[in-house]
Amino acid sequence: MLNEYGWLAPAVLCGLIALVGNIVLGEQVLKRQIIFIDLAVAQVAALGAALSQYWLSRYALFSGSWFAEMIGPWVMSLLLCGLIALMEKRYKQHLEPMIGSLFVVSASLAILLVSKDPHGADFIQGILNGQLLWSTWDDAWPLAIITTAMLVLISVKPEFMQGSGFYLIFAILMPITVKLTGIYLEFALLVIPALCAAAFKGVRFFIASIGIGTVGILSGLAVSAYYDLPSGASIVITLFLVGVMFSIVMQLRRYLRDTKLAKSY
Repeated sequence: MLNEYGWLAPAVLCGLIALVGNIVLGEQVLKRQIIFIDLAVAQVAALGAALSQYWLSRYALFSGSWFAEMIGPWVMSLLLCGLIALMEKRYKQHLEPMIGSLFVVSASLAILLVSKDPHGADFIQGILNGQLLWSTWDDAWPLAIITTAMLVLISVKPEFMQGSGFYLIFAILMPITVKLTGIYLEFALLVIPALCAAAFKGVRFFIASIGIGTVGILSGLAVSAYYDLPSGASIVITLFLVGVMFSIVMQLRRYLRDTKLAKSY
């Protein structure tokens, strides 16, 4: 059985690495109340990927390597995150709708960019759902290196995440994750585990978030591989279900604890 499903190992590893990075970023997203930032940056990274594929790839310098593929997504993400960092200081009250507007504009630009390509629909589909199920070991190492660098940085200098440094980390890590997971799954990994574990603090928050995310990823990949379904959409559903079940169990625990305390008085 292990040999039969051994080809899933890179997908599992990439999914778990992406989960760790998203939990760290997700905690900040909830604190800052900028939920749409993930969708906006993911979509802008997708627009950058379209620019790389349909424009930059014409030039020999920007074709045929992993770094060449990532130039467009990184440049677009850095520009957007820089813009959001400026807007956060000046237009905090309307920041969320502004970010949402940037998301829909970038999505429309991406659609227009690929509209003349007969395979444009497949490109958009791949960006939305990702290719996590078909990840390779070569996909894992860039994600692992950048995620590790982020963890080392915030452990040595935790205040870096409190200011505009958060946006820099977000802009660098997000395009790599989106390339594998797709926009839908990226958003789910960022928000669902952190949201369901929001009642916890510190180490307990990370343990709960990682537990929810790990069960969701493993079960979603299993469903995707067994039934030949898109991996991104499958994991989003299983992650949501695991998060809901976790929340119900926590609510039940609190209810039983409060009932027991009330009876003791």
